Order: sequence, then structure tokens, then C-alpha cells
Amino acid sequence: MKLNLVTSLSAVAVVALLGTGPAGAQMRWDLPTEQRPTTLSGIGNIKFAELMKQKTSGQIDVTVHFGGSLGYKTKDQYDAVTDGAVPLADSYTGPFIGFDPIWQLSALPFLARTIDEAFKLYGSSRPAYEEILGKSNQILLYATPWPASGIWAKDTITTVDKLKNLKIRTYDPLGLMTFKAAGAAPITLTFADVVPQISTGGISAVLTSADGGIGSKFHEMLSHFIEINYAAPLSVVHMNKDVWGKLAANHQKATREASEESAALVWEAAKTRVQENYAVMRKANMTVIENPPAELLTFLEKSAQGAIDEWRGKVGTRGDKVLVDYRKRIGR
Repeated sequence: MKLNLVTSLSAVAVVALLGTGPAGAQMRWDLPTEQRPTTLSGIGNIKFAELMKQKTSGQIDVTVHFGGSLGYKTKDQYDAVTDGAVPLADSYTGPFIGFDPIWQLSALPFLARTIDEAFKLYGSSRPAYEEILGKSNQILLYATPWPASGIWAKDTITTVDKLKNLKIRTYDPLGLMTFKAAGAAPITLTFADVVPQISTGGISAVLTSADGGIGSKFHEMLSHFIEINYAAPLSVVHMNKDVWGKLAANHQKATREASEESAALVWEAAKTRVQENYAVMRKANMTVIENPPAELLTFLEKSAQGAIDEWRGKVGTRGDKVLVDYRKRIGR
């Protein structure tokens, strides 16, 4: 258990780990996330909480804590769920590389560029995710996609020269290596730290989806978005295995159903999300570049190769197995 946990969180964990308690007793689950309510993962979180209340007749009450308001960064949520400090959490998987490099599958540069491809990659990789979480006293409830990452910036980034010394936020080591190789000056930041860095001039560009940027109101600070379809990574809702194991059978069933229905809602919504986001951005007088020059994209793909090769060396045959299955699913 981490020493800096507040008493209230510990109390929540104790109540949750005791199981269902007396018949009819209400359980209260805190679900932390660094994301905002309007993002796809936020929409999924809200739906999950609603469904849990409906399907358990109010016996399980889920409170979603958005924007890191519970005090956890994404990378901290992994240990928090393992230890039972919180019963479950919604986490972007990029920071989980410190626990196992397999978590970077969904963020491999230029592997899954569309929601359909991201869904097929998730189908190939879910067994590996479940195995890793199982070793850390956790289970995987469901995953939600992020629309493909692009570049939010204060200027038009459409040439190779524009990448030189660009102070850009990336969300994982793969992005850091890719943009360093491209001549930029990248820094890895969690989502909660991005806005302060933009405000102080620490960065002038952000690698993230249109969805994530709108959720944090980047359109009020940055003027351009360049669609490079870098990756369509995942967020996962993961749960403490002890909490799960002590649930009554009907509550386990309700949790599974709520997870499946929340995921289905978000994956379907993701199909039209990109153009909806672009409409919001253009209404805010942003310049959205949907078809940047092929020279720029080719250069970025070549710049990413070293990062991909390093990842494959770390993850070994497990990664190759997933990639082979994924290639079969997409037919290339």
C-alpha cells in the first residue's frame, strides 16, 4: 500500500474488499481517471456508472473522478488498483510500459490508424493484457479507443523542417523516440500536466487525438491540428481481483454486462467522433489539416522504425504473436 494514500481511500478499499456485506448493503466504488467527461473514455465511464446502478438496483454506486481529481496520475492507478486503494480505475495504457512493454501495443506508431483497425488490434491483444493484469491482482473489465493521434500546434506543421526542435508533448517512450529521431524536442507528459506546459511555453505542440484535445480545451490555446493518424491507442477499465472475487454472482454478472454495454457504446460512437471533433475545432477557428503532405508522413514513419524495433526486442515473441494475429485480422 502506498504511504501517501488518504484515509478516505483506505476506508473505501476496506469496505470494497470485505465483499458484498449484509444483504442489501450498498457498495460505493471510486473510479479515478485523468480524462474529462466529454472524451470517449469519459462517456464510457459515465455509462458504466449508470448501468451499474441500474443493474444492481442501486447496490453498487460508482463515482467517477475526472481530471485526476482523486489525486492519482495514470501510472499510479495501476498500483492503486493492485493494492486495493481504489476498486477500479480508467487508465490510458501508455504509462503502463513500466509494468510490461506489451502495454504499448495499441500505441505502436502507424500500426492501427483507424477505429476499425484499433478494434481488431484490441481483439488480438486482449488475452495478453488479461494475463498481465492477472499477475498484478487485477482483471480487465473493458477497453475504449482514442481516435487516431495527431499534432495539435501553434503553427502549421506540414513539412519536415517544421519538426526541427519542435517542443512537442508525447505520451510514451515510443513517441519520445519517434519525434527525437524526427529532429523535434519531445517531452513525455501525462494529460494532467499538458495544459500548464502549454500555458508557460514549455511546449508548443501536443501529440494526442482531436478527442483528447477538445476534452481539455486545447482549441482555446492552440490554433492548428494536423491529422497524421499516428496511433489509435486504448484506455482500459481495470479492477482489483479481490473486489471482483468477493462480489455475489449476480453482481459479477451485472459488472460484466455493464462493461460490455459501455464498451459497445463507445466503440460505436468512435466511428463518427473524428468529424464531430473537427466540426468543433473549426467552429473555434482552428485550422484542421486532414491530408498533410505524403513526404511528412513518410518521414515520420521512417523516424518511428527505431522505436518499433526496440519495442519488439523488449517484448519478444509475445509481441510477434499478437502482431501476426492482427495482420491476419486486417488482411495485410
